[in-house]
Amino acid sequence: MGIRGRIALAISGMTALAVVVLGFAVHHIAGAERERAARAYADDRLSAALQIYERVGTPVLGAQLDDTTLPLPLREAVFKGRSGTYVSGGEDPRVWAATGVGDRGESAPERTLSVSVAYPDDDPTQVALDRALVIAGVGTVALMAVVSWFVAQRLSRRLRLSAAAARRIAAGEAPDAEALASKGRDEVAELGRSVHHMATSLAARVEAEREFTADVAHELRTPVAGLVTAAELLPEPRAVEMVRDRAQAMRRLVEDLLEVSRLDAGVERADLDACELPSLVRGIVQRAARQRGVDEVSVTVEGEPRIVETDRRRVERVLVNLLANAAKHGKPPIEVVVSGSRIVVRDHGPGYPAELCAEGPRRFRTAAPERGTGHGLGLTIAAGQAEVLGARLDFGAAAEGGAEAVLELPSDLAEREPGPEAAVPGT
Repeated sequence: MGIRGRIALAISGMTALAVVVLGFAVHHIAGAERERAARAYADDRLSAALQIYERVGTPVLGAQLDDTTLPLPLREAVFKGRSGTYVSGGEDPRVWAATGVGDRGESAPERTLSVSVAYPDDDPTQVALDRALVIAGVGTVALMAVVSWFVAQRLSRRLRLSAAAARRIAAGEAPDAEALASKGRDEVAELGRSVHHMATSLAARVEAEREFTADVAHELRTPVAGLVTAAELLPEPRAVEMVRDRAQAMRRLVEDLLEVSRLDAGVERADLDACELPSLVRGIVQRAARQRGVDEVSVTVEGEPRIVETDRRRVERVLVNLLANAAKHGKPPIEVVVSGSRIVVRDHGPGYPAELCAEGPRRFRTAAPERGTGHGLGLTIAAGQAEVLGARLDFGAAAEGGAEAVLELPSDLAEREPGPEAAVPGT
C-alpha cells in the first residue's frame, strides 16, 4: 500500500473512531436526558395527585395507595420518610414516583401514594436520533476518506517528484528545477527545495571535476608527447627501455583521462554501420594480441552469425579493455563467446569483486588486491562506451569460476542473417 492509501486509511480510521466515540456520547447523553425528563414528569404527576389527595382524600391522575407492585428500593425509601423516583426494567419498564401520606401511628402506619409512567426501551425519538447518528457518521467517514485521498494524492505527487529528481541525480541527469522549486512552507516543500539545492550543488561539483580532469589531461598531453618522442631517440639499453615503457604508460593514462572526460561530458555519439559480429570480434581479438599482447584467447560462435548495426570502433574499445583486464588480472585461457548480439568475455582468475559486480566499475579504484594493480580506468571506459552504444555491460562470475563480462548490444537494432550480398568483413 502506497503513502496515499496509508494516509487516507489513517485519516478515515481516526474519523471513524471519533464518530463512534461521539455517537456513543450523544446516545448516552440523550438517554440520560430522556430518563431525567421521565423522572421529572412522574414527579410532577405525583405532586399534583398528592395535592388533590390531601384535599379530597381520593387518589387521582392514576395514583395508587400502597401499590403492591411498587419497586422495593422505592418502598424502602418511603418507609424511611423520603420520596423519590425509580426506573424499573423487565418486560414492562416504567418510571415510578412515590411519597408517604398520612400520620404515622401504632395502629395507622403511614401509607404510600405512588404513580407510574410507561418507559419503553424503543423510544421513537431515541431510535430516530440513533439512526441520524449512524447516517451522519457513515457520511462523515466517507467524505473524509475522499478528502484525505485527494490530499494524500497531492502530497504523494510532490514526494514522487522529489524521488524522481533523486533518481535523475543518481543517474547523472539534471532534475526538473521547476518541479522541485516549491513555494510552499510545509515539510514536503522543504524536501523539494533541499533536493533542488543538492542537485544544483552536485551538478556544479561534477561539472567542475569533469572540467578539471579534461584540463589536467590536456595540460599533460603536450609534455607527455614530447617525453615519448624524446625517449624514442635514446639508445637501447635497459634503463632507456624502462623510460620508454613508463612514458608510454603515461601517454595511455592521459589518453584514457581525455576519453573519460569526453564520456562524462556526454558529447560522444555512436557511428552505426552494418557489420558481421563474429568477424568483427575475431579481428578485434587478433589486433589485441598484436598490440596489447593478449594471448591465449579463444573465440567461439554460438548459433547463426548475425549482421548488426553498431559502432565498430566503440565495440573494439570495449572488448580490448575487457581482454586487457582479463589478461592482466585474471588467468588464461580467456574465452570470448559470440551468440547473436551478445558477447561474453570470461577468464579463469579470482573473478570480479562483489562491489564491482553490484555497483559497476569506478575510476581509480582497482577492485580487489588479488586482481592486481592499475588505475581503474579500463573498465570505466568500457562501461562508458557501452552506454554510448546503447548496450548493456554486466560484470559477474562465470559458472565454472573466474570473471565474466557480458556485452549485450541493443536488440532493437536491425539484425539479419548474413547472405552472399550482405556479408561485411569484420577486419
